[in-house]
Amino acid sequence: MILKIAWRNIWRNKKRTLITTLSISGALFLIILMRSMQFGFYDNIINTIVQSYSGYVQVHANGYWDKQSVNNSMEVDEKFINEINSIDGIDNIAKRLQTFSLVSKGEKSKGVIITGIEIEKEQLITDWDKRIIEGSKSFDNADRIILSKGIAEYFDVTMGDTLVLFGQGYQGMMAAGKYVANGIIDLKNPKLNENAIFMDIESAQDYISSENIATHLVIDKKEYYDEKKIAEDVRKAISSDYEVMTWKEILPELDQMITADNVGGLIMAFILYVIVCFGMFGTVLMMTEERMYELGVLLSIGMDKIKLYLIILLETIMLSSIGVIIGVLTTRPISHYFNKNPINMDSFGEGLGDAMGEFGFDPIMPFSINWDIPISHAAFIFGISLLISIYPAIRILSLNPVKAMKK
Repeated sequence: MILKIAWRNIWRNKKRTLITTLSISGALFLIILMRSMQFGFYDNIINTIVQSYSGYVQVHANGYWDKQSVNNSMEVDEKFINEINSIDGIDNIAKRLQTFSLVSKGEKSKGVIITGIEIEKEQLITDWDKRIIEGSKSFDNADRIILSKGIAEYFDVTMGDTLVLFGQGYQGMMAAGKYVANGIIDLKNPKLNENAIFMDIESAQDYISSENIATHLVIDKKEYYDEKKIAEDVRKAISSDYEVMTWKEILPELDQMITADNVGGLIMAFILYVIVCFGMFGTVLMMTEERMYELGVLLSIGMDKIKLYLIILLETIMLSSIGVIIGVLTTRPISHYFNKNPINMDSFGEGLGDAMGEFGFDPIMPFSINWDIPISHAAFIFGISLLISIYPAIRILSLNPVKAMKK
């Protein structure tokens, strides 16, 4: 009965109801689209940088990250990998063995990072196939290597050229060998492109004279899983001899950039929420004050004050619910469209896409279709409506029926 009365009451003044619901849905429409665009852009940056090389979570031997020395590597067997792989949310795991060496060709030499990888598993985590710009995407023989774009340009490498690698192996051993260029990869990252060479992980282990070791376990997560929770679960599953790091700890500069940009979006959302608050409060104020006589009559004939408050509370919730539903339903198809058809950054300014590419980012802006965005903002609107309903509660609980009817 109370629900029926509340529904009829909000349509007693159709014009006011429409203005209020449209203001709520309009503000929510802008907030959801703005945040979907922002979080889609962040996801694209993270996918480009994180999935292309670092992974969402990494496991190392304790102290490896501080010194980055091959001497601080770890033994990795299938039992250890299966133990980690059983954790909910993990999609794929790949081993890497990373060391520093000097590479030379002719009269030129350069310090590089040698990374031994499992090519089949690496392709499941990174977009390896899309990065190869020349030659093979795999290692045909044990002495084959794939060079980053910058190193290939520095040494003027063509496929089949031989390069000499010389460095320090495991536990003081000497590392040296001749390797043949089998492919060139563009990592879409200026720093990595200048100093990365890849070889099969078994070849890398032979190069440093140690078997069954790795410096990194790179973990890829399933979509929409939280990498922080995955990292916590991995820490619980393995011994304290290992350190577990998320991409935010590995790439703090990227995390800080996203956080700083996110603050601007929150400020805009706050401004829109202020507009919604004033609009809803104005409506509730009018709904309460212009019906003082009516409320006084209802109290005088015996209606309980709590029930009377519940009617106005339901009216407020219904108004916000209609606005929220309209706002969410109108944004979903738009978000889905721009998720499948991302905005090209060049549309915001000529040359912007090329500038983004220089920093290793794909010059596109897809929208996020994560349900957390509309649900969180819809919940905030409901919270605002409950907060605003405090005013009619105070007015009704302190209402004198006789004085109300005299107004």
